[in-house]
Amino acid sequence: MILLYLVQNRLFLQTPFRIVHNVTFQCNCRCQICERWKRSAKHTTDMSKEKIFTMLEDAKQAGVLFYVAMGGEPLLRKDLPDILRYAKKLGFVTSVVTNGYYLKERHAEILPFTDMIVVSIDSNDELHDTLRGVKGIREKAIEGIKACKGGNTLLSIYSVICTLNLEKIDGLVKLSQDLDIPITFQPMDVYKGYNDHLRPSGAQLTNVFSKILTLKKAGHKISDSTQYIKYIQQQRSYVCHAPKSFIYIEADGTIFSCKDILDKPWGNVKDCSFKEIFHSDEFKEFCHQVESCNLCSVACVIEGSLAHSLDPLFIVQQAIATHFSFMNVK
Repeated sequence: MILLYLVQNRLFLQTPFRIVHNVTFQCNCRCQICERWKRSAKHTTDMSKEKIFTMLEDAKQAGVLFYVAMGGEPLLRKDLPDILRYAKKLGFVTSVVTNGYYLKERHAEILPFTDMIVVSIDSNDELHDTLRGVKGIREKAIEGIKACKGGNTLLSIYSVICTLNLEKIDGLVKLSQDLDIPITFQPMDVYKGYNDHLRPSGAQLTNVFSKILTLKKAGHKISDSTQYIKYIQQQRSYVCHAPKSFIYIEADGTIFSCKDILDKPWGNVKDCSFKEIFHSDEFKEFCHQVESCNLCSVACVIEGSLAHSLDPLFIVQQAIATHFSFMNVK
């Protein structure tokens, strides 16, 4: 179904196929690698549930298939189950990206309406608590993952690579093996003036992703595509189709594509429709403009670009990986 959708989207709809929605500005972490938690003190106006329902309806009419709930920490939002339930009712493929602290206590509320839960763990020891600024968060995240097992929801670990955890890959892969769920690695997203000092060098990324590729070839459940790993390992250029594959929605409804190239919003979901944005000349020109940009090394950008371009090897490998992931849900 997803492959057919991607082909139809590429040939006919030509709209982003995924919404990444920061459902709340609130966050219980104080991460060294991410500054989003600092926004919670400045922004207190999260969209109401009803406004989000309207946004989801509009996104569905525009041809969007995937809905990703993030934050902040999405599980701090009490009505998250209602939002996910409505997204599923409309036919979205739903995902939640969480730090896992509240997952054990809230998993039963969201599992029926969530196709995939991604839990952030950056080191399989006390370093993770240090990186996230919350004591005990690693154990809480692991307990949450265990609580979610046994149903039809896919589970995955998400690990951000910075200079502090370059030597922690083996431990993270061992955790993935012990929990019997896949793991995704990607370089840290840089927030200028906040975490620049933790950005790995090109040589460090080459070394660590060479190791990740070796572990993947050895049969470990590493979700990163071989193409993506090689792009990072070899520091290869790519054609960026990020704005054609996903769009960001902030907690207050502000719509962004890419703040590195265009640090201004497209508008707010309360005031404009996705179709108006996606079919505007300005949006089309921006999509063309960023094709030559190679600033990002995150998986959602590179793999999203490969998906949009219908790269045959990537599509086949991801189709096979998805098939076996659903077969092995337990």
